[in-house]
Amino acid sequence: MGVYMTEEDSALDPRIDARISLLREFRELARCWFSGEYDSEGKSELRQKINYLLVPVRRAVLEAGTMKLLTIGPPPAIGGLVAQDMDPFQNFFESFWGVSLIPKVLDIVDQSIGVYEFAANGSDLVSLESKEALDIHTAIYRSLRPSFKDTAPIKETQVQDAVENILNALGVDFLREKEVVVTGNRASKPDFTVEKLALAIEIKLAKDGHGASKIQEEMNSDITAYKSRWQHLMFIVYDLGVIGDPHRMTRENQRLFGVSVLIVKH
Repeated sequence: MGVYMTEEDSALDPRIDARISLLREFRELARCWFSGEYDSEGKSELRQKINYLLVPVRRAVLEAGTMKLLTIGPPPAIGGLVAQDMDPFQNFFESFWGVSLIPKVLDIVDQSIGVYEFAANGSDLVSLESKEALDIHTAIYRSLRPSFKDTAPIKETQVQDAVENILNALGVDFLREKEVVVTGNRASKPDFTVEKLALAIEIKLAKDGHGASKIQEEMNSDITAYKSRWQHLMFIVYDLGVIGDPHRMTRENQRLFGVSVLIVKH
């Protein structure tokens, strides 16, 4: 999603080395906390160090594109509510039904380190999100669902209108349904384009009769068309409860196509 560092920029940018060092330091602290290895510094001091690094580490993870939200439920014998879309960093010290989120955090941090190390070596197999692109992603994630707190959207255009309001609030210079790309006999028009970021944004509304398989089919066609003109693609999917495994859809589209898919549940 958004503007990504070029191969040359990645190899020269000292911020990448700083992020790798930050993530490695945090990984070791998190491992010690999970294992109960407090040493001479004590438990409270170790917790303080982890808290000090949590916010910048989470930001580095977001820029690497490796953040995963978690769905956690109680054992079948116990039953109860399922916690959805949990941020493992914001719940780092919490346990749910006796299960710590720290192993998941460690996996995410390891993946982030891999992304940054590949970028530092000039690899074209990974891409890093710019601050501007990350701001768009974060603002939509935080603000889109509250836009429909009273009534769920019925039409995709309602979601488009809400996203337009968010982009305007951010001060993003964009066009809505103005740019057209022609591939073969098909003319395609992204919902939003941000020329400065070489970014196309496409909105999807997931509802009964328009579920994950249909949306993925549409995204596949969009990717083929839009990649011929825009370097970066972002899909915003507002889900009315029909996408069973949103994390898999996000992960697989990033892995296979290098595109960002943000799924916001109503």
